[in-house]
Amino acid sequence: MKLRDMVKEVLSEHDSLLREWNDIRERLTRAGEKRPKSKEELHEAFGVLSDVYSKAYLFMSKFAVHELKEEYWIYPDMNERGRLEVTLRLIDDHRRLNLMLDEIRKALDEYRFMKIEEWELKDKIEATNNKMNSLLMEHMKIEHEEFSKLL
Repeated sequence: MKLRDMVKEVLSEHDSLLREWNDIRERLTRAGEKRPKSKEELHEAFGVLSDVYSKAYLFMSKFAVHELKEEYWIYPDMNERGRLEVTLRLIDDHRRLNLMLDEIRKALDEYRFMKIEEWELKDKIEATNNKMNSLLMEHMKIEHEEFSKLL
């Protein structure tokens, strides 16, 4: 595959990953709204949480593949063009984003196993999500600027 084609593919993935992440964010917010009181509410809540959990894991897998494309295909070309400082920053962003995704996974596990209350889940998710969303927007902006130079 030519570099130009990979850049186009990765840029198009940004849009789809962002849509998926926004969907997960909305579901995470709803999942932590209220602790179930009855057995029926418990089953319903765990159904929603299970859906969020699976979507979050699927997102993490797609994000990992996306990172590999950037780090092993695009970033080396950027390094050759004198952009090492930028690629080191982007790689660090990837690591930080993965740590935040892991924080979300841990919070979901804690809630799923009833170690934390719904308000704790919501607080943890919102705090992590705000940091993550800010970093993700800045990261994608840099990539769009840098990648457009490769087209």
